[in-house]
Amino acid sequence: MANSKRKSILNYLRDTTLTAITVAGGYSQDIKTVDRGIRPLDALADSKLPALFVGKTIEKRQNITRNQYQSFITVFVVGFVDGRAGLSPQEALDDLIGDTTKALETDRTLGGNAKWLEMKNVITDDGNLGPRAGFVMEVEVSYVTEGIIP
Repeated sequence: MANSKRKSILNYLRDTTLTAITVAGGYSQDIKTVDRGIRPLDALADSKLPALFVGKTIEKRQNITRNQYQSFITVFVVGFVDGRAGLSPQEALDDLIGDTTKALETDRTLGGNAKWLEMKNVITDDGNLGPRAGFVMEVEVSYVTEGIIP
C-alpha cells in the first residue's frame, strides 16, 4: 500500500529536509540525530547533539469531495543543542533555529507532497537547560489528498 500524504510529509521532513543540515551543505553545523517522536534531553549523549525531532502534530481536515480533503497539519519540530566551538548553548541554539528555518525554506512543498509550508512560532527554553538548550518550532503544512489514499 502506498504511504498516506501525512506519512509521506512527516517522513520527508525526517529523511530529507532536516537531514540536509550539514556544514558541507552550507549550514552552520552537522545534525547528528533526526527522528520522528521526541527523546528526552537527558537520554541524549553529547555525541547525538545537535538533534531535531518531528514531534507532536495537530491536524485539521476539510472535505473537498466525498473522498478528498484538504488538511492543515501543524508539526512541532523540537531541537536540542549543547554549547560548541566557544558558543554558549543559547548561541548554538540560535544557529540551530537558523539552520532549521533555512532547511524548511529550501523546499516549501516538501518534495511535492505539500501545497505549502509556513513557520509560525519558535519557542525556546528559558536558558535553564545548560549546558544544553532547546526549542520548539511550530510549522504548518497544507496538503490535499488525491483519491482514496488519505
